Amino acid sequence: MTSVQIPDDMAKDLMAFTRQQTADAAVLKLASEYLAEQRQKQRRALEFAGMFDADPSYDYKAPRRVP
Repeated sequence: MTSVQIPDDMAKDLMAFTRQQTADAAVLKLASEYLAEQRQKQRRALEFAGMFDADPSYDYKAPRRVP
């Protein structure tokens, strides 16, 4: 397990927000929910893989060039 230094007022807010009894449990719950959400976003993005054809004439570097 890793130790994370969180200000007491933030820890209390996290505990209230997550309805957990300890700061450790609150941080663990928030981290696991965040990771689950990120994985779900990745899965949704992968559903579209290969569905779109790239325009071969599009120059993606054009907006980066300084006039």
